[in-house]
Amino acid sequence: MIAMLAGLLVAPAASAVEQTVVADAATTVDVEAALDAETAIGDSIQTADLSKFQAGNIISDAVFFDKSTMTEAQIQAFLEKMVPTCQSGYTCLKDWYDTSRNVSADAMCGAYSGGTRERASRIIYKVSQACGINPQVILATLQKEQGLVNHVWPSDWRYRIAMGQGCPDTAACDTRYYGFFNQVYGAAWQFKRYANPAGTSQYFTWYAPGKTWNILWNPNHDCGSSPVYVQNQATANLYYYTPYQPNAAAIRAGYGTGDGCSSYGNRNFYQYFTDWFGSTTTPVNACAQPSSPKTAVKTYVVTASSLNARSAPSLACNENISALAQDTVLQATAVVDGWLRVNTEAGARWVAREHLRYATADESACALPAKTGSAQYAYVLVAQATGRAVPSSGCASDATEIAAGTIVQAFAVSADKDWVKVDYYDRSYWIDRSNLRRASDTETACAAPGGTSPAKLFYVVRDAGTSARTAPEATCGIGRASISGGVVVQALEANTARDWLKVATGRGEMWIDRDHLTNIASSAVCSVTPGTRDAQMTYLVTSDSAASYSAATRACASDAEPMSIGTVLRPHSSTDKGDWLVVTTEFGDRWVPRDAVQKVTAEELCQQASLGTRPAKLTYAVIEESSTFTAPYAECSDGAQLAVGAVAKAIEVTDDGAWLKLALPDGDRWIDRSTVRYATSQESCAAPEDTRAARLTYTAKSATTGRIAPYDECGLDTIDVAAGTVATASQVTADGSWLKMKLAEGEYWVARSDVDYATAADRCIEPADSRTAKLTYVLTSGVAGRVAPYDHCSGGSVDLAADTIATAVKVSADRQWLKLSVSEGDFWVPRSSVRYATNLESCVEPTSTSSARLTYVVTTDTIARSAPYTECTIGSMTLVAGTVAVAVEVNEARDWLKLRLPGGEY
Repeated sequence: MIAMLAGLLVAPAASAVEQTVVADAATTVDVEAALDAETAIGDSIQTADLSKFQAGNIISDAVFFDKSTMTEAQIQAFLEKMVPTCQSGYTCLKDWYDTSRNVSADAMCGAYSGGTRERASRIIYKVSQACGINPQVILATLQKEQGLVNHVWPSDWRYRIAMGQGCPDTAACDTRYYGFFNQVYGAAWQFKRYANPAGTSQYFTWYAPGKTWNILWNPNHDCGSSPVYVQNQATANLYYYTPYQPNAAAIRAGYGTGDGCSSYGNRNFYQYFTDWFGSTTTPVNACAQPSSPKTAVKTYVVTASSLNARSAPSLACNENISALAQDTVLQATAVVDGWLRVNTEAGARWVAREHLRYATADESACALPAKTGSAQYAYVLVAQATGRAVPSSGCASDATEIAAGTIVQAFAVSADKDWVKVDYYDRSYWIDRSNLRRASDTETACAAPGGTSPAKLFYVVRDAGTSARTAPEATCGIGRASISGGVVVQALEANTARDWLKVATGRGEMWIDRDHLTNIASSAVCSVTPGTRDAQMTYLVTSDSAASYSAATRACASDAEPMSIGTVLRPHSSTDKGDWLVVTTEFGDRWVPRDAVQKVTAEELCQQASLGTRPAKLTYAVIEESSTFTAPYAECSDGAQLAVGAVAKAIEVTDDGAWLKLALPDGDRWIDRSTVRYATSQESCAAPEDTRAARLTYTAKSATTGRIAPYDECGLDTIDVAAGTVATASQVTADGSWLKMKLAEGEYWVARSDVDYATAADRCIEPADSRTAKLTYVLTSGVAGRVAPYDHCSGGSVDLAADTIATAVKVSADRQWLKLSVSEGDFWVPRSSVRYATNLESCVEPTSTSSARLTYVVTTDTIARSAPYTECTIGSMTLVAGTVAVAVEVNEARDWLKLRLPGGEY
């Protein structure tokens, strides 16, 4: 029954502009049709035990006001389950959209943010959250008022008065409350108003809970009433909304019709709620597992900034909640009503589907593992390893490299025991166990901490000899260093308890107990000067990020001066614990952190490989007698001297430009750059002394320069060498960078980088892929006969006159050249310079034959010719097999014989 008492306070009505649905006023027929929803619904199935219906406790407050029972997705799934298919031409509740309006918060409901074309499920959910009403109460009310939940052909008027809001029994419905949104919001608002919340009047006092009230059986007062002790506010709300109780006939009828004094609104509400959602008085166990969820196999990614994973698919389940960060990848295993069961490291958990998207193939490799086990041991990395977000080598997301030797504390292990999860400062990572070994007790104390947080303040070390450690643990002795008192350090990180700070010291980044530090203002950090003592050792800069500072702290970075690797330092003093060195530079006395340098003896300095150098190639002349050195340091003299005027090529220079490595006849040596100058072009053209013989042939890759000495600076008497020039080398420099080439102009040095090895064609070698030929040709013009079929092969060529007749013995693979046998020998000519010889031309006697005298037998019938050419057919005759004859001549190729026959010589 659509029922509200006349004159009751109701939810604020929408103005004409705010109405979400424009419709004509409801007719009497509309209202009468709506009343049908209170009577039997033919397609409903009775399951509720109506003998348990209590008129004074229809529904408990705990159930009525529990807004967490369903998500928006679950509401939508429920509607789709109730009406899988809607009758054509109608819009069922699962597909209904409405435009909602903004509503400000008041004593009854929180603010509602309106939207265009909001789905019915969204409106129901948002209203339930704003007003604190169980969405299941709204669904049961929609059904008992208009049958909308399972209706397959609902008319539009049902949506206009969907909740019966503003529709009293004694008058037509108020058009100001028309529209689905207005109905749902208005009814929920009204349910809250009935309790007379703070800030409102005490208007609703009849049916107040905790008292007995005479409640009617039917709108017909003649049917009478009976006393009901109303036990709670939720039950009172239902009687304010529909002020009748079902009589015995209505209870016996179930969803059917009772007698003339029966009413059905509160009975039907109870039945729908119980059949669909369970008990109206006992809250459902929100953490109960669903009985038959469907299997899920896909992988998903969290889209919310933080998503609660619950132990059951219900917002009301608050047991074992864990937060999943945005972009976390999850493997689903089951699905039910808008929730997915997923694997997490804490075990299987349920998450709302609406806050997930499908994972890509690459992302799927990073899905969280199923429940992991606990771990307690510390480990040492035996090799550099990749820390990963999940225990899978296929996951590259958020990976980091962790150095060999790092000590880590494990707290979880994968199900297959092949991976352990470790703390590593502000993150935790999975590491393949094959890269780890168990740490000793001593090592365990130095494990990298977990749960660290950034820090940035400045501190002064109070006491000389304060211990700095590699981990925030007083028992960690590995890598322990003593820090001088009075030096300033800047904090970089703090441990979880914030009683240790990771600070930048002269020994590197170390952990110091906070009790040994005093905070200092940032403005004072560069003015603190610690005590010093004399220093005598020699040091070598070994860090590529080394710098000197105006004070004994890295916090004075604004005036830091970079230092090159390989720079030798001879400090005159240091802090009392040697963690900072004082050196004299062009900028005055500067402080250098000890971790940027390496202590060296003179012998060690001269034996180690030079640091901080780059290639050089210019030539230099000595301007003053100078010592040579085995390394670019003053301590490394070898006792030899270079005379003034000596010229040598540099092959290496230190990064600071102070030392040059010269290629000298007795070997490579370093020299002080200040003792030489750039060589002039003439000086640079001195002949080298360290060359060796060469004999290969090369081709110029591009136009280059031939020089009289193997130096770029040598600009005297140069020649231009054209691209494609082919020449044989006679000498090569010791470093292989220059070749002395035999060119037409003489022998010149050419940079090796400007030439390639000559090919067979470059060297005029006859190609191996030429084929045999045997026809006779006539030269159509004078042409050069060449030793190979290439235009550039002019060496050893002969001039062949026009009209020369010769037999071809070979043809090039591309058929552009013929090798002709002429009196001077065999030579290649372009095919375009000859034509086929005529029969007459082909019968000319060869000029180069040899005498013969053996006797031969003709083995098959053949043709005897007047000249040794197949083309020659003039005066030919047939010889039959078996003919015996004496040979008198043989041609130069020895493939033709002249035989003495009865008819003459052929």
